[in-house]
Amino acid sequence: MPSFKCIAKNCPFETSAPNEAELMKKIAEHAKTVHKMDPMPPDILAKVKAAIKP
Repeated sequence: MPSFKCIAKNCPFETSAPNEAELMKKIAEHAKTVHKMDPMPPDILAKVKAAIKP
């Protein structure tokens, strides 16, 4: 099950999902509501994808 810890400084957000598509939905919602990123900039998206653990 893929998991993710937020890459933003001092952000405690962690999540997991049955697959990467579902995980990305959760991450996008977190980025939108907490970090006001809608949509995520491409450079941040690349860092987010690199931080996903299988």
